[in-house]
Amino acid sequence: MLTLIVFPPAMGLKSPSPFSMKAIALMQMSGLKYKIKAGDPRKAPKKKLPILIDGNKTIPDSTHIQAYLEKELGVDFDSWMNPEQMAIAQSFRCLCEDHLYWVGVYVRWIENADYAKAEFFGKVPPLMRNFVFNMVQKQVRTALFGQGMGRHTSKEIHAFGATDIKAITDFLGEKPFFFGDTPGSIDAVIFATLINNLVPKTPFPPEGSVRSYPNLVAYCERFNERFDMPGV
Repeated sequence: MLTLIVFPPAMGLKSPSPFSMKAIALMQMSGLKYKIKAGDPRKAPKKKLPILIDGNKTIPDSTHIQAYLEKELGVDFDSWMNPEQMAIAQSFRCLCEDHLYWVGVYVRWIENADYAKAEFFGKVPPLMRNFVFNMVQKQVRTALFGQGMGRHTSKEIHAFGATDIKAITDFLGEKPFFFGDTPGSIDAVIFATLINNLVPKTPFPPEGSVRSYPNLVAYCERFNERFDMPGV
């Protein structure tokens, strides 16, 4: 059986990582039998999760997992899409995974540090908790600065997030899924991004909060009902 290794549950989610939730969504959409296992990114080939295990094959990275499901296991996510839709989907993937993701990292780890500390390190002995969290937060700050998001003010970062969320809500409109009645792999990306904004008790500014947009909330509920997402 296929095994999907993801970050362990936290913040009300089966996995509090958009990339792990994307991989879970893809597996649910695939219809293949699989099991979910919590893992440690320090032991992963690229020091990242998720990872898919298929026998003696190890596939790291959610994008590579999708490609493996399609090319090696015959899963058909997107063959119905035309070139224009594929181009739009790729653009929204980049918006979610290379831009909006970092807004979420900032809001979670910098602005809501106490919440993140309690969720991720609540089981660490009190004397060690602050030390471990401060070390991780320092790594997060370095990553944010290197990526570029961390070079901006809080107000500017919130504005980036609000613009990205507005683009998603405007394009989705009242369609059942991102391109209409048929869900595709981009829906796994969009759902994973939105649910990581919607479920955790992290106070995003109203203009950047999924909960402020009824069509996005309804979309998450619809996706969850269609694919029976575990732990949501």
